[in-house]
Amino acid sequence: MAYTDAHETVLQAGSARARIAGVYAEALLAAVLKEGASPDAVGDELGGFVSGVLGGNPTVAEYLASPAVGRNAKTVALDAALSGRASELLRGLLAVLARYGRLDLVPGVAAAYRRLLDDRAGRVRVRVTSAAELSDEQRRSLSGKLAEMLKKEPVLDVRVDPALLGGMIVQVGDRVIDTSVRSRLQTIRTLLLDKGSSYVLEAQR
Repeated sequence: MAYTDAHETVLQAGSARARIAGVYAEALLAAVLKEGASPDAVGDELGGFVSGVLGGNPTVAEYLASPAVGRNAKTVALDAALSGRASELLRGLLAVLARYGRLDLVPGVAAAYRRLLDDRAGRVRVRVTSAAELSDEQRRSLSGKLAEMLKKEPVLDVRVDPALLGGMIVQVGDRVIDTSVRSRLQTIRTLLLDKGSSYVLEAQR
């Protein structure tokens, strides 16, 4: 198989997994609303399972995602681990995923469910990477500008990366606004290299 074909196959597989995760997320939200439970509370619980159990215990994550472990064994293990510790809705979701061999989709389902809640509430997640910690005033100012631009309530996920030297990188979905000093220095470097190539070509004429 050619590299291009293999790359497209990987992208298609990732897209298919995302669609399937979205279907489970929609089914979970429908069940939550039918039961009259809090959508946000269930989202927090599911997110906590992903970050606390799967993220904090790589061995558990590998066990649940392993095709070598039988579905019944995974179901029994989950029942024993979550009995009395998780809501019926979360346990039900995990039981269905285990039954169909889809426990590896749990992080994707959690992300898709969060997006559904954000859409319902008019929120949008924004990842902000800055060279230094943002002050409360800077956060308020950035949130106000983003709200005006996006017409939605921004939920900031701020991270610090001193390597940026200054400025920040703002990412909303696939859109990236890079105002970092590092980016500007790289742009200047590229321009200088291009100019240098031009000078060499001129000299060779």
